[in-house]
Amino acid sequence: MAHPLRDKAAVSGIGETAYTRGTPKSGLALQLEASLAAIADAGLDPRDIDGVVPYFPGGGIAEDFVANLGLTDLKLSVFVPMGGATCVAAIQTAAMAVATGVCNHVLISVGRTGFSGARVSTRLQQFPQFALAAEFEAPIGLFAPAQLYAQGARRHMELYCTTPRHFAEVAVVTNVSFAPSGEKEGLTVAGLFLRG
Repeated sequence: MAHPLRDKAAVSGIGETAYTRGTPKSGLALQLEASLAAIADAGLDPRDIDGVVPYFPGGGIAEDFVANLGLTDLKLSVFVPMGGATCVAAIQTAAMAVATGVCNHVLISVGRTGFSGARVSTRLQQFPQFALAAEFEAPIGLFAPAQLYAQGARRHMELYCTTPRHFAEVAVVTNVSFAPSGEKEGLTVAGLFLRG
């Protein structure tokens, strides 16, 4: 059975900023710059945007996008605080908004200053669901997303006979599809196993 959102929405524009180690720009400034590039890439005007899914935490709120981009008719504003799944959940949320007719064009904004700004450990503390992590995961040594996702990946392997090669294939396809411009070459399944 096809997913209910299949062919109901599309990514129409992508924008990115320079990838640097250290920047004087804020997370919001980076998001606004990338947002304008994505809107232009889609062939749209900022006034066409009627939904916003800002990055949580560390970016801006809907009002920042309204004020800085001149959005005139915002029908949707959603925060999706899901840690490492935030970007995927944001895409699904935007697709639902378009598929149901709530919005025509939803802007998903992601940007952060991981080197010059808040580190991963600091950002994690801002997610409400990580309040439980301090009580249950931290005492047994689970602190980083890779450690937390490893348990789910291992369970998936047990239930569905998933192999490390399957995970490597996902990494390669994701890298080719979503890597920043100019960084889409060189990653192969065989190469991932050689690195190990």
